[in-house]
Amino acid sequence: MWWKSAIPHHLPFSEGPYVPGCADLMTEYSSAGCFIRLYYPTSLSHIKKYSARWIPWLADDMYLEGFSRVLQIWKFVLKFVIWLLAGNCHIPVVWNADVQQEGRRLPVIVFSHGLGTSRFFYSTVCTELASHGFVVAAVEHRDNSASASYYYKSKDTRASATPFWIKFKVIGQGPGHYPARKKQVEKRVQECRRVIDLLEKLNGGISVDNVLGKDFELGQFKDRLNLTNLTMMGHSFGGATALLTLGRDYRFKFGVILDPWMFSLKEELNLPSTVKQPLLFINTETFHIAPNFYAVKKYTDTTSNGCGKRTVFTIRGTTHENQTDTPHLVGYWLNWKMKKLPPIIASRINNLLILDFLQKHIGLDHELDTSFLVTHAQNVVEGTLEWKQ
Repeated sequence: MWWKSAIPHHLPFSEGPYVPGCADLMTEYSSAGCFIRLYYPTSLSHIKKYSARWIPWLADDMYLEGFSRVLQIWKFVLKFVIWLLAGNCHIPVVWNADVQQEGRRLPVIVFSHGLGTSRFFYSTVCTELASHGFVVAAVEHRDNSASASYYYKSKDTRASATPFWIKFKVIGQGPGHYPARKKQVEKRVQECRRVIDLLEKLNGGISVDNVLGKDFELGQFKDRLNLTNLTMMGHSFGGATALLTLGRDYRFKFGVILDPWMFSLKEELNLPSTVKQPLLFINTETFHIAPNFYAVKKYTDTTSNGCGKRTVFTIRGTTHENQTDTPHLVGYWLNWKMKKLPPIIASRINNLLILDFLQKHIGLDHELDTSFLVTHAQNVVEGTLEWKQ
């Protein structure tokens, strides 16, 4: 197996009409700045022609150290498993490509990642959305819930490539668990709202200094972003972040909630009626234990008091990991005894459900082929699977 590390493995190709581009943006020499990965449509053709500009999935070895802390296994073991199963996996996206400049303004999605993950952990879904004409701003949270994150304290530390790393914090069960998660989700909401402030500046042509360098021209976004129909999206802890953000900031008009982990919202008793926007919930089959299941139902059952429609799907044969990249990298590692869908099928179902929701509410500039959902209708439940004790 010595040759594995040389194989140019990659995540699944996106299926939309646009070749997706990608760039990182960091503002301020402070942890209070924004750090996002932007996925967006380009005017290029044939993604395979640009394989030299694909980027490694793992942005830095420090993220691997963070993943080992999340999973509580030795780093060298995790590194060997990833090398053995995924090789040097790349994201099929064109790094620092020019933004597509023709046609309508580009609709925008802000994405909040789950506990112990990062801005690149959901590249499969983000590149798919970009290939259908969306700009996705994937936030990397600096509340110690990411596997790792970083910032530069000054221009000098940037020049010497000496970042300050923010490490994942293990928070144990007990009386301090909820206050700690509540503090984190509040910071996460602030970060998501600051991203919209940042995108409004870019769309208005206001100069923004990218701490990471000037290889990507941010001026391309001037007058290219449609910020009137913003979507807030998140997975797991990011799903809870998305719900709280939607209830705090009505600049967001729609919400896509993937397998939300609701613990941090357990005292937000008025939030279900405060979130007025239309919502799409996509659940996996195995994640929702009783407390989480009933917490989600408070939102999915709320359609009165001026609240928008809640659309709910559950994908059979899936686990919490299916809405991340990891099944494509190392296969399944949750619920080993359960019969599961092939990762590529689960991802396509998940992504098409999202795109179908966005098409109905925002519209696409092309026809969306949903025949795959029809073919796999037996794997999709409209609504929730009742929790059984």
